[in-house]
Amino acid sequence: MVSMLTLRVTLVLMVILTELYAKETQDFISKYNKYNTVCRGLGYETRSCQGRNDRVVAFHARMSSSLQNLGRSAVVVFGKVILNSGSAFDGNTGIFTAPTDGIYSFTWTILTKPGSYFNTQIVINGKLVGYNNADGKSGSSHQESSSTTAVIRMKKKDKVWIRIYGREGKYAYADWSSFSGFQL
Repeated sequence: MVSMLTLRVTLVLMVILTELYAKETQDFISKYNKYNTVCRGLGYETRSCQGRNDRVVAFHARMSSSLQNLGRSAVVVFGKVILNSGSAFDGNTGIFTAPTDGIYSFTWTILTKPGSYFNTQIVINGKLVGYNNADGKSGSSHQESSSTTAVIRMKKKDKVWIRIYGREGKYAYADWSSFSGFQL
């Protein structure tokens, strides 16, 4: 049987530990609130973890068929959409439309067959942002690939796409050419 003294000591220790834990919890919450206030003052927005996946904007698409002899400035359509979180990418047109203001990262890869080329640009609302030159040199027995990444500040409803530049796009492999992007 437990002695009365042991029981009293146990109860006193439990009360002391509960008070210490409560004090630590209050200190943590107080510090968290102060940090949050400072961050909001610096312009950072408060975000909740709950429902976060509903607001993710990201896409990944590949060419649905190999493309060849596209004319100058033609839009390169990546019609096999693998991921389209936020529904901002249109696989029928190859155009990404920003659902919100923000900074977005885009990457595209083009694979050409030997002796072919497929030179592309990324544009925002038709204005040049960057280049990708995939050139399978003549006489080579290997395919050539080229990847480029562009980080672009966009306003809601701005449009980004990949287009041919220079000479016509001679040949690009479907399964190995892709376009992807996400909001930072």
